[in-house]
Amino acid sequence: MKNPSYKMNRKLLELAKETILLYGDEIPAAAQENILKQTISLGMSPYEAKLAGGAFFFKVDADLKKWPANTPPLEVMWAQSTQPDDNKIWMTFENRTQYPGDDAVKFTVEFTQGVASNIIKI
Repeated sequence: MKNPSYKMNRKLLELAKETILLYGDEIPAAAQENILKQTISLGMSPYEAKLAGGAFFFKVDADLKKWPANTPPLEVMWAQSTQPDDNKIWMTFENRTQYPGDDAVKFTVEFTQGVASNIIKI
């Protein structure tokens, strides 16, 4: 029997392929390539990182000049794909694809101006 994480990776990959098929013209070619490798790269939007990395925990410090204090954090996060602004976003993942050869590894991706600016292995 295959490892349960294999099944999750397979489902994530199928979702990523479907999304690229439907919206590929809105996703940069380099991001598409990394999404299909299931690795997050610098410059990805939070949504692209989700497609590449799978399940995540997150923290959003919304730019209060743009977003009212009660705005749902996921709304702020997903808006970065098309309307980046001065939010600070952290997404923490754990998977086997970001660092091949290792067991599942936790890492945090920091986003500034709507794109991944730093990837930190925990």
